[in-house]
Amino acid sequence: MKNFFKKINRIFQDYMREKRLKIGKVIWDKKEKTNIVKGDNFIKDNNIKSILFLRYDGKIGDMIVNSLMFREIKKVYPDIKIGLVARGAAIDIVKNNPNVNEIYEYHKDRKKIKDLALKIKEEKYDLLIDFSEMLRVNQMMLINLCGARFNLGLDRNNWNLFDISVESEKDFKWTEHITKRYLAYLLKLGLKKEEVDLSYDIYIKDNSKYSEFLSQIKEKKKLILNPYGASKHKSFSIESLENIINYLKDRDIAIILVYFGDKYKELEVLKRKYTHVYIPKNINNILDTALLIKESDFVLSPDTSIVHIASTFNKNIIAVYPPNGGKYGVDHLVWAPNSDYTRVIFCKDKSGSYDEIDINTFEPNEMKEEILKMINH
Repeated sequence: MKNFFKKINRIFQDYMREKRLKIGKVIWDKKEKTNIVKGDNFIKDNNIKSILFLRYDGKIGDMIVNSLMFREIKKVYPDIKIGLVARGAAIDIVKNNPNVNEIYEYHKDRKKIKDLALKIKEEKYDLLIDFSEMLRVNQMMLINLCGARFNLGLDRNNWNLFDISVESEKDFKWTEHITKRYLAYLLKLGLKKEEVDLSYDIYIKDNSKYSEFLSQIKEKKKLILNPYGASKHKSFSIESLENIINYLKDRDIAIILVYFGDKYKELEVLKRKYTHVYIPKNINNILDTALLIKESDFVLSPDTSIVHIASTFNKNIIAVYPPNGGKYGVDHLVWAPNSDYTRVIFCKDKSGSYDEIDINTFEPNEMKEEILKMINH
């Protein structure tokens, strides 16, 4: 009965969302068209002096991958102003990035969105770039009110709000790694494919924060073990963590557990139980975790932003992903780690339509084998 009501509620919400989006499109899908000079180089041909990137989803992993676009544009056009709309912990990823000139914090509140848009409008951006696969009403409103000279979006040829569109299955394929999609945006702007570097950037100001903590580690090498994903179903259980910890016993490898918020308390039992397990007490934000990853040799994590941080620093990675490519069947391809040495392990599928996938159902022997391969690589 519970599953029945869950299904009915989902159908109703999908129906209402579709109605809201149609109404929103009628209201906000409007723009004075600016003549586009069509040539080989959109930036040069249209005298683009400023670009605003919209990353209002707050997703840390997306922001990390997006960093390649800021750098590659600045590499060719160092005088272009780059603005960025961002929110939450994703702001920490870019706050020290020298390739971003201005960061605007996004809040979901409708009045705050309008106020933000009016502030941005005063800056008179030449080009706005949006990455959304589906635009919600507040996002349509933001793009409309920002008043950029040109708007670039994804699959937006049938929108009045957008002047240029990156087209899926033509400019990139949905099954390709996310970096290929961002490359498609850069090529649309006129950058040359052979000159684009698809690596990521994270800038850390204080590289000495964990110097004392790391100096107390007696093992030769260090492995970052991240227990946490986007939900409890995508996080490692204490039992799974203990199995992994035991695989590395007596191998001269320190295991550093990372966490967020008050999760330190539930991991402390592992620190007391195992001499090769270490947990720093003061992980305050995602850049702290990034610094620990930068100073380590290996990373093991569920599918989350941690794998992209590890890719930034080209660490050896094992990542555990949902089976069959997740909800859309392509997550393991699109969002795979991007280091030279990466291994993806899949957990088992959910048993029923309304059950959750449990990341802990990976095959233990496969995990053990991959860990041993990684540390001996």
